[in-house]
Amino acid sequence: MINSLRQPPAVLSAIALWVSIVALGCAADSDSADRARYLKALDSGECEVVRSADLQDDCWLAQAAKPLERGAPVSQRVDATCAHVTGKRARAECFFLVAEHTGTPELCSQADTFKDDCGLHAVSMAFARSRTLTEAWAFEQIVASGMNPKDMRPWSAYFREVLSRSAPLDRAACATVGTLEGAPTATERQDACTQTGRALFEDRLNQARDQRRFTCVANVVQLPVPDRVRWAPDAELDAIFAGRTDLCTPLDAPPGARR
Repeated sequence: MINSLRQPPAVLSAIALWVSIVALGCAADSDSADRARYLKALDSGECEVVRSADLQDDCWLAQAAKPLERGAPVSQRVDATCAHVTGKRARAECFFLVAEHTGTPELCSQADTFKDDCGLHAVSMAFARSRTLTEAWAFEQIVASGMNPKDMRPWSAYFREVLSRSAPLDRAACATVGTLEGAPTATERQDACTQTGRALFEDRLNQARDQRRFTCVANVVQLPVPDRVRWAPDAELDAIFAGRTDLCTPLDAPPGARR
């Protein structure tokens, strides 16, 4: 009786194949539906409807990166996004995003493996958003971010913001850098300010070149230069400008092109 119920191997294989195909089809339909929910949730913010843990975390990260409503507390954004993220790495990234987009460096202490990068990004955003810049305040922001206040990177970001607000670019401000307890020495910070000013000047030259802002005749830049590039009397910057023979040739210009 038992033997009579047995099916030939070929029949059993066909049944197994059919079951597998059906299962795969159902899984594909399920994945497709979840993907659709994910894409819709990116706009609506209703990430909890997404079933895949990875996709749901990714959805919360997208919400964390959105602009904060005027007057809304940063803690509200954290509670509405990072508190729902389940993956360890994604959770750390969430705090990084909120800290960066809101200029709240103190959140970086919860950014785990992204803590260092978070601190640098967050203080840079805080510097850019502040109407008044002082070294004492910058020191407080650096400490709040969890970064070492003797690390020169956040100080370079601070001096770049300070110098970028001067018109024309004037590195004389670097000489006014004074002693600040807990920070790098005044000399170290003055050097960082001076080097940052040079890098900023080079960046402005490159940008003006690639945007074709210079007036050129026979491949020679004509004065005056655009306002964005102007600089106060500075022997080193003078020499840099004089040595830049590429300013009339944007990077996207064809080989041999002249202006």
